Amino acid sequence: MKRWLLLVSTIVAPAGALLVPSVAAADGNDPPATKAPKPGDPAASAATSGDEDPPPQKPRAEPAAEAPENPLAVPDAVKARIGSDAEDRPFGAQGDVTRKYFPVYEETRGDYRLKLLPPFYLDHTRGLGTAQEDREGLYGLFYYRRRSPKTDADIVFPLAWRVRDRENHVLVLGPVAHREAPNEHDNWVAPLVFEGARKDGGYFHMPLLLTSSHWNPAGAFTLVGPYFRDRTGSDVDWGVAPFYFHGDNGSTDGARKTYTLIPPLLYYHREKELEGTSFTLVGPVISESTPKRNIFDVAPLFFHIEGKPESGGKRESHTTLFPLFHYGRSEEQSLFVLPGYLRRVTKTADTMITPLFSMASTRAGATRFIAAGPVAPLFMDYSDKDTGLHWTSVFPFFFNSDSPKGYTLATPLFAHSRSYGQSRTTWVFPSLVVSRDTKGYETDLHPLLYFGRSEQSSHSVVAPIYWDFKTATSRATVAFPLLWRFASYDTGSVTQVAGNTLYMERRVRGGTDWSFHVLPLFSYGREPEGYFWNVLFGLAGYTRRGTDAYVRALWIPFQVDGAQTASPQQASGLAPQGR
Repeated sequence: MKRWLLLVSTIVAPAGALLVPSVAAADGNDPPATKAPKPGDPAASAATSGDEDPPPQKPRAEPAAEAPENPLAVPDAVKARIGSDAEDRPFGAQGDVTRKYFPVYEETRGDYRLKLLPPFYLDHTRGLGTAQEDREGLYGLFYYRRRSPKTDADIVFPLAWRVRDRENHVLVLGPVAHREAPNEHDNWVAPLVFEGARKDGGYFHMPLLLTSSHWNPAGAFTLVGPYFRDRTGSDVDWGVAPFYFHGDNGSTDGARKTYTLIPPLLYYHREKELEGTSFTLVGPVISESTPKRNIFDVAPLFFHIEGKPESGGKRESHTTLFPLFHYGRSEEQSLFVLPGYLRRVTKTADTMITPLFSMASTRAGATRFIAAGPVAPLFMDYSDKDTGLHWTSVFPFFFNSDSPKGYTLATPLFAHSRSYGQSRTTWVFPSLVVSRDTKGYETDLHPLLYFGRSEQSSHSVVAPIYWDFKTATSRATVAFPLLWRFASYDTGSVTQVAGNTLYMERRVRGGTDWSFHVLPLFSYGREPEGYFWNVLFGLAGYTRRGTDAYVRALWIPFQVDGAQTASPQQASGLAPQGR
């Protein structure tokens, strides 16, 4: 790909050199552009009227440019930008091969030569007899040597290393290492000391002494035992762990931040210039300052806050001596607290609480509450002028509430509540409750009697004997244990058990289908098409259904009239209700 780029650049560069002078010449020889005449200008009138001929224009000069001396030459700046993918390797050796076998094996071909006496001697050379001669060899298994224009090496494995790679020089003698290069070097005595420098920084490490340091223009870090220093730009943190820590961001544009921490003294201090805040902690003493308030505490006993109205804060002051005293005030409210006493006052509310007497008013006196009594209030009084509500309680003897919506009166033996135009309820000791509303009534004597009605529903209960529940679609009645009656008005069905009698009824096409049973002796029933009777469920019986008639003897039906088409179930008189 780089070769194609190089080829394109060699073609484009000369063309660009030809074009640039042409454009410059054209720009330099063109006459200056004339301004268009304004409307109303005499020159414009003359030009448009055709009375005068236009002035003659200067002939346009043709651009002139000279061809470069070498159109295929690529400028050095272009070469540096596009690079090349040509491999920097010598071409293969040319010519005939010459070999010798004594005293060592030697092979020669052009600028290539190889001498070999395994495993003690190896010598390899390329570019023989030229300025680019590259010679390397291995002698006695432990010594390696190389000489070339870019790389030199002398290695006595594993004790000594001397290597040159262009301008980079490295020397290693056991644990000692030294490297030199333009604007940088390294010196190591492993594992004791590691030191090096670069054009814009360096490093120094002594692991056994817990010492480490590295630096560059962007930052630096140093560690010497418990001492450390870390710098990032202008931000510096340093300390002696675990005794002292300090940090400063070094800002000079009004955003400076600093902190200091001394753990053995329980001391901490922090400042933020941009926010205008500071914080200091010395043991139990806490001091904090912000643009809006100052705070001073001696935890856990003393706490104080003072506002700063001159810098945007509130005009306020709060002081606490725990657990004996608290007083706080601001422009909107005040709070005063003592053991057994609390008083809070705002522009619209006033509250006082004590173990014996409490009082509160809100909405600028529109509501008022009073409570009196040791710990638990025995007397309470509340009024709301806006809603007209007022209630009074003398616990546990009396309660009275009155408002435009209704009233409530309660004593240990009697209670009555009424909502005007809606409902009223009366309770009489011990368990009689009578209530009425717009939908019905309710009378209960817990836990025995319950009578009531609500629109189309009603109930009557005399527990645990009589239960009657009625709705718009059904009714259920139980007189335990003699009567059980269930009726559905939707389907017209009735099922009733009274003692040992059973009565069933339902609506069918053409009328009503009903049956009555004196269990287990006798059954009788009628339907629109006939009737039946049975003794002992069919020991003897008779069924008439239209023109068909059946006689039962010993539970076996015999058809005595009509066509022979009836089923045994129909003939027995047991269908469809199981007669």
